[in-house]
Amino acid sequence: MGELQIYKVRPWPAGIDFKDVFRVFLSPSSLLLHKLSPDDVCNIHTTEGSRYPAVAWPSSGGLEKGVMQTSKDLQKAYGLKLGTKVSINPSDAVVEDARDVVLCEISQGESVNSPSSLDENGRVHWAWLLEYSLKMKQKIVPHQLLSVNAKGEERTFRILNINASNDLSLYHTQIIGSVNIVDDTGLGKSGEQNTLVIPTSELGGLDHQIQQLNDLVAIYSARNHSRSNMPSFFQPFQGGILLYGARGTGKTTVLQNICEARWRKVYHIDSTVIGQRAAEIEAAIKRVFSEALRLQPSVIIIDSIDTIAGRSSTTGPVLSRELEGLRNTRTIAIGATRNLSDIDQDLRSAGRFETEIELPIPDSNSRAEILKVLCDLPKNTSHATLDNIARRTHGYVGADLKKLLGYAVRTNEIHHRASRLSDGKNGGHDVRPETLLNNMKPDFEMALLKVRPTAMQEIFVEIPKVRWSDIGGQYELKRRLEQAVVWPFKVRAKRNNPRSHNNDILQYSNEMKDLGLTPKKGLLLYGPPGCSKTMTAKAAATESGLNFIAVRGAELLSMFVGESERAIREVFSKARAASPCIIFFDEFDAIGASRDSCQQGGIHTVTTLLNELDGFEELKGVFVLAATNKPEVIDPALIRAGRLSETLYVGMPDLDARKSILDMQTSSMNLADDVDTEALSDTIDGYSGAEIVAICQQARYAAFEEQITYGERKQISQKHFSIAMAKVEKSVTLEMTRRYEAWGTGRHG
Repeated sequence: MGELQIYKVRPWPAGIDFKDVFRVFLSPSSLLLHKLSPDDVCNIHTTEGSRYPAVAWPSSGGLEKGVMQTSKDLQKAYGLKLGTKVSINPSDAVVEDARDVVLCEISQGESVNSPSSLDENGRVHWAWLLEYSLKMKQKIVPHQLLSVNAKGEERTFRILNINASNDLSLYHTQIIGSVNIVDDTGLGKSGEQNTLVIPTSELGGLDHQIQQLNDLVAIYSARNHSRSNMPSFFQPFQGGILLYGARGTGKTTVLQNICEARWRKVYHIDSTVIGQRAAEIEAAIKRVFSEALRLQPSVIIIDSIDTIAGRSSTTGPVLSRELEGLRNTRTIAIGATRNLSDIDQDLRSAGRFETEIELPIPDSNSRAEILKVLCDLPKNTSHATLDNIARRTHGYVGADLKKLLGYAVRTNEIHHRASRLSDGKNGGHDVRPETLLNNMKPDFEMALLKVRPTAMQEIFVEIPKVRWSDIGGQYELKRRLEQAVVWPFKVRAKRNNPRSHNNDILQYSNEMKDLGLTPKKGLLLYGPPGCSKTMTAKAAATESGLNFIAVRGAELLSMFVGESERAIREVFSKARAASPCIIFFDEFDAIGASRDSCQQGGIHTVTTLLNELDGFEELKGVFVLAATNKPEVIDPALIRAGRLSETLYVGMPDLDARKSILDMQTSSMNLADDVDTEALSDTIDGYSGAEIVAICQQARYAAFEEQITYGERKQISQKHFSIAMAKVEKSVTLEMTRRYEAWGTGRHG
């Protein structure tokens, strides 16, 4: 045996279409190392001690050292994941002919409207079809899945044993003596099922949930189910499983993977039964459960269960009775829904769907895993481009990341095609995933501008593009917002290893936790109109890189009872789903006015805000920024400790701020020599930031008017600024400024 060499499992090279799915591609040097020739039988050894037979084959491309390329069929048959570390050694096993093959149907595509299991004549017919399909294969192993399509009807079978053995050995299929399909009573000892295992190779970020599911369904395996000597109360799991989570979190994908466990039969109850008469729906459900009990171990999949047994549906009681009939059997029902409150609540009782597993919005690490799975990369390795995208895609679910990747690929292909046309070259892409992804960084940036999180699509207003540098002055305000909004979510890289993209990433939030600091829940910005409160909120979102939801208080008000409160709850619900996220309430006084001075509807909106800010459900990963011109009418309870506890005065621009605003506005102007921005900054004292911008705009119009009148290009002179100042009136009086300052002084003592 050659010296030990560790390989990582990787997918087959692109364009390969061999019938022998048990070929593993190795570099010529690796074949030489292990003294293997093409088409030699070898053994794949996992770190857990499992051994799987395969066929060695040389790679035609420049395969890097330490990589073994395998087909998806081999990965599924042996339960190998991409990135799994294995070793290889030659095998002295002789590949025998498959004289007698025994199979069992596990029809994964069966629904309530599909035909029943095969009768004797049906088994003979499909065995004849399978014989032809098997002969088309070069090699097979026990437990391998085979799908056969005949006249539009597809059935899936699993090989139970070959030549009366279910040991994992390879067999030639050129000469087959007999093919038999056994019914539910035809399983002998050699056909006993292995432990039911849900594969995770094509799932990212859900290892914990899959492990929970595997712990539960393993009880239904043949060798684990016999508990005849145990007391009657000793039933570790009795009842169905309910998956729940937001749209796009992977519920349907997990259900598909559940189907790939080694069940005798898989049944589906889906929304295709909706629209029929109630009696027909009930009969169809009863028939599925009855057949599933005859073909154990079996699973009944009910995706979007809220469409089958919603709160107002008459199907719930029928489904409840059938679920109770699964006790002490090897049949399990697994359903999925977005919201647990949308289904008949009786279904959540003991003995029915008593186990509930949430599929959450993925965090940064989970998003990185999802992206790597989508790109056929190992989940447990770092990749600079994908790790960076994962850190920036707050609130994205698996479906969003798939859409993001697809958009980036299309953008890259368009640019690549345009480049080939302009250069007159027809060269193709480098097909290695790492190289492709490294070349797609600009395409990902474009995709991030186009693809938004699912949770934000209905209420997302805009992508903020305002930075601190776009706001003149207000340095103390910027510093305070930086501490409150940016620091808790700020990502910082250590300086000792600037090339790292994984282990050397820290967040200020961890450092704050070490010091016993908890992030603030929100801030109230108050001050005269036109002083950049809205721009400041947008800049805070941009600088922190968080999702941003902007709503005006008046937009949430409704004349219908309860609608305003529902709208507020919906905003917070969306923000939690897309966390970390900033909610910006402009005109906050419209929904947060004091309960002592408002009508009944206002009392309810304030109560709803208090519940969301400081209720039983923790406001985690959500920061609330509120802005108002009327701080004196805000209900005092909203600005107490633990809520919008900090209030920041956004006042009139001082001299430095006015100078900064003028410099930004006049940088693109063709100014005459008589314009002195220093002196102009003094002259415009008492104008708000918005009014200073309006003055600059009016000066442009005045110069343009002269240009039209005299037919020659005019520079913008001091005269034009004087005309503009005469047209723009000051809206903030000294009395208003004193009132704001007095409110702040009174609040802070």
